Amino acid sequence: METVNVEGVILNTTNFGNSNRVVTIYTKELGKLEVNAYSCRKARSPLSGAIQMFNHICAEISQGPHVDTIRDAEVINFFPNLTADIDRLSYASIFFEVVNKMTLPKICEVEVYNLLVESLPILDKKNPQVAALISITKFMELTGFQLNFESCVRCGKKILGTASLCLDEGGAVCENCTHGAVKGYSYSENLRATFENFLHYDFQTTKEINFSSRQIQTAEKILFRHVQNILGQELRSINFLRQLQP
Repeated sequence: METVNVEGVILNTTNFGNSNRVVTIYTKELGKLEVNAYSCRKARSPLSGAIQMFNHICAEISQGPHVDTIRDAEVINFFPNLTADIDRLSYASIFFEVVNKMTLPKICEVEVYNLLVESLPILDKKNPQVAALISITKFMELTGFQLNFESCVRCGKKILGTASLCLDEGGAVCENCTHGAVKGYSYSENLRATFENFLHYDFQTTKEINFSSRQIQTAEKILFRHVQNILGQELRSINFLRQLQP
């Protein structure tokens, strides 16, 4: 049985038995891993504080022929606001579920790992809705599933003025290529600027996140629908958020 040391972010935890958890970790070295954490829910377990969703940890993992086991873990950083506020928890959970559902096990993508680490502080401190939409947009771009926001998917010309956004076709359709009705969303210059600002947002900036409330609501609807269309299923975290909304 080989033992490896990794640095990772906890994407998900699932309880089993009286005191154990299955833990999904996106690691810098090995990509996404699913490991068993035995007795971690016992108060005296050295793993109890570390094995929590959203924690950034370093861990010692024993790789078995069938099951990997986490032996030791130390918290590098944790984000208490993510679990203290229901809206913040909901939006952070959506981003983490998107990453979990749309990545394959044991394929190392350092850019995805870096995105997770960089997104946690803004999810913890800033507007959670906008922070999640920025993170999802950047993730979709990294993994090649992003909608084409800047040019027409039919003719390739840069979008100027009025257009439509068609999820089935993968992005924007300019007015010249519409040829009648397009099944999609109205795509204004303001909405286009919102998506472009998401893509180019600097996680290191100290500036506040300020976007039009109307454009944010539309962007959320589009991104959530796009993700669920790709996966072919509803996300539990999105359904939970909808239950909270009036």
